Amino acid sequence: MNQKTQSFISKPILTSLTMIETIKVSSKGQIVIPEELRKELGIKEGTKLILITEEKKIIIEKEAEFLHRIKGINKEDAGWLALAEESLKEIWDNPKDDKVWKKYL
Repeated sequence: MNQKTQSFISKPILTSLTMIETIKVSSKGQIVIPEELRKELGIKEGTKLILITEEKKIIIEKEAEFLHRIKGINKEDAGWLALAEESLKEIWDNPKDDKVWKKYL
C-alpha cells in the first residue's frame, strides 16, 4: 500500500517566521509597504529598493543589500552571467520540465 504522508505547518508558526501582508496596487501601479514591515526591515524614506522577478514572483530587496550580495562579482563576470542567463532562458522557462521537476522538489 502506497500512502502519501503530508506535513503541515501551523499558522502561528508560519506567521512567526514570516510576515505576510496583503496590499493593493494603485491605478498608477504603486504599492505601499506596511509601516510595521518597513520598520522591521529598516526601510525609510529615500531607501532605494531593487525589484527582482523570479518564477512570476516579485522580490523586493534593499539596493545596498543587493549590491553587497553581488559585490564579489566583477563587471566582466556579471556580463557573462547575464549573457548566459539570456541564452538559456528558453531552456529554463520550460513549463513542461517545470512540471516534472516540481514532483521532485
